Order: sequence, then structure tokens, then C-alpha cells
Amino acid sequence: MNKLYPLLLEHRLPLWVRHCIAMSIMLVCAVMQIALQMLTGYPGYFLLLPGVFLSGLIFDRGTGIVSAAIAVAVGAYLSYRADVGVEYFSSNGLFLVTAAGTAVVAEFLRLEMKRVMQADKTKALLLQEMAHRTKNNLAVLSAMIRLQARNAEPAVAAALQDTARRIQVTAEVYDHLSVKEDSRLVDMRYFLADVVDKIFQSLAPSGPVAFDVASDNVVLPNNQALAIGIIVNELVTNTLKYAFPDGRPGHVAVRLSAAEEIEVKVSDNGVGRHSETDGSGLGSRIIMLLTQQLGGTLVYEELQPGVCARVRAPRVAVSSG
Repeated sequence: MNKLYPLLLEHRLPLWVRHCIAMSIMLVCAVMQIALQMLTGYPGYFLLLPGVFLSGLIFDRGTGIVSAAIAVAVGAYLSYRADVGVEYFSSNGLFLVTAAGTAVVAEFLRLEMKRVMQADKTKALLLQEMAHRTKNNLAVLSAMIRLQARNAEPAVAAALQDTARRIQVTAEVYDHLSVKEDSRLVDMRYFLADVVDKIFQSLAPSGPVAFDVASDNVVLPNNQALAIGIIVNELVTNTLKYAFPDGRPGHVAVRLSAAEEIEVKVSDNGVGRHSETDGSGLGSRIIMLLTQQLGGTLVYEELQPGVCARVRAPRVAVSSG
């Protein structure tokens, strides 16, 4: 409905332009009414009323009244006979009341639509502001955890850094969040690219490891996008930690495709499977839990060299309004 807002409610046309457009609409309706009368031989008015309603809905009550006056004049002309009598005046008087009422109803509907659309816009702004504040709070929390990690034992510091990265992925969702109808959607192309880029900045692999992220042009609900983002975070993090030891060069590829189902692939040309992918590590447990949450499946495929993790899950339908 919000797509109609600029068309119906936010125009700033001069009065004479509005009236000219309304007269053009009424001219079209009058021609249609005359053509119908010529075909049937029966005088009528009903094709004039849509023009009155449309003029009042698009512009305002004043323009609707002007259209109603034009409609009454056309109706009086079409129903005119040499022997004008009570029937002529009564029918045209009734049509005058009907046309004026149509203009008023159109204005009432226009105002009600304006109220609803403005309420939707206000809700969207509030949701965006809430998302912005949530993202900032998560970023602050992530920064505090990273600071704490600096003064901790190596094992504890590594765990805190992993937690900070998971929180950062959650914060990234809000950078790519858009509100559409009653859904909060995330553009996956930019979201996944940002997630992987920040992982590489955070972990800074010792060797020359490149990454490549490609995604279909798809938007997903924020909860599904977050689960996929965290899965990619865990898979890429594990790859950078274990797949390229001793400064070994390599390449990490992230692919997302979405047709009837979502498929996420994270592949590398490293040394192959490692302990974190055997299900015993926290990262692997998080991946499995989120895959189950998505209602999907996770499969590891051995490459020569390297490994590919493939997650498939049903795609959640989103509103297209």
C-alpha cells in the first residue's frame, strides 16, 4: 500500500493542473457514457461516477466536487429532451446528490488511506531506529568482550574473541535490515560479504589467503539471515584457523543460492577436515544447532585439496508487497 503514497497523497500540483487532470478524466468517462448511450439508446449516468470517485481519491474533495459538477452537466445534457418535466429534474437532482456524495466518500477514503500509510511509515521509522540502537549496543558489547580478551589467558582470550565475532555477526544484520510490510528483510549479497570481510580483518591469517563471496540476489527474513550469517562465520573462522597451517597460501569461497531452497557452500583448498568439523568443537555444535533451527541439512565434501561444507534449508517465503 505504501507504494501508492507518492501517487495519491504526496503530490504538490497546482490547483489548475489538478482541475485539468480531473476534467480529462471526466472527458474520458463522458465519451464512454455517450458511446454506451448511442449503442443502447438508453440515457444513463453510471459511467460518470467512477471519474468523480477517482478525481476525489487522487487529489482532494474540491477536485472531486468539480468533477461532480462536470458529471451533473454531462448527465443533464445526455438526458435532455424537448419536453422537460419533473422526471428530468428529479433524476438529475438525484444524480447531483449521488455525485456529490461520491466525491465526499472519495475524500474520506483518501484521508483514511493517508492516515494508515503515515502510520506505516512511522512504524517503519521506529523499527529502523530500534534496529540502529540494537546494532550499536551489540557493537559496544563486542568491543567490551574484545577488551576483556586482551587481559585473559590464551585459551580464554580465543574463546572471548570467538564470542565477540558471533556478536558482531548479529550486529551486522542490523546494518542490512530493511522493513517491508510486516517483514524485516536482509539483503544477503551485501550481508555475507561484510561478514566474511570482517572475519578476515579479525583473524588476519598469517599466509596469503584470499576469499570470494557470491550470492544470488535474494532477501531473507532477519532470523533466517542471522542463522545463515552465524553458520558462515563459524565455517570461515574454522577454515582460517585450521585449513592453512604454517602460513600456507589458500583460497576460501562462500556461495549462497536460493531457489526453492537455500544452499550455502563454504569451501577451501586447505589441508582438509580438522577437529573442529568432527562435531566435538563449540563451533561445530553451533553450526549443527542453527542448521536444525533452519530445518536443513549439513554435509561435508572432501575436495582435492580442501573441503566443502554444504548447508541446505527450506526457504522462508517473504511478503512481496
